Amino acid sequence: MIKTSDLIWQDTQHQMLFKLIDEIKIEPFDREVLKKLQLYAEHHFSLEETYMKELNYPGIADHVRAHDRFREELRAMVDTQVSMNKVLQDSLSLFLFEWLRLHVLGIDKKLEDYILRSSSK
Repeated sequence: MIKTSDLIWQDTQHQMLFKLIDEIKIEPFDREVLKKLQLYAEHHFSLEETYMKELNYPGIADHVRAHDRFREELRAMVDTQVSMNKVLQDSLSLFLFEWLRLHVLGIDKKLEDYILRSSSK
């Protein structure tokens, strides 16, 4: 059973994702931060997807597709051997930050509202 207080994990994990994205800008660039971001994002997405399944969330297909696009982008970034420079680091960080910000304020907000209205909480 999901309780309203259980939503704190979502905000806490979003904050950690933003922190990891900020670390991309740190010089010298450490490719390991992309791997940490990939692992943490996977953990976060899996947890959200479990909640959506448990609640029979009607928007699950679109939400999972959005997660899958982010997974694919991160996988490509981790697998690429392109050397990083400050401009590329900043661009990458900005792209990921904006994607996550729009995701949190849009599709994740709809999920949160659904969870708060759900009789399963």
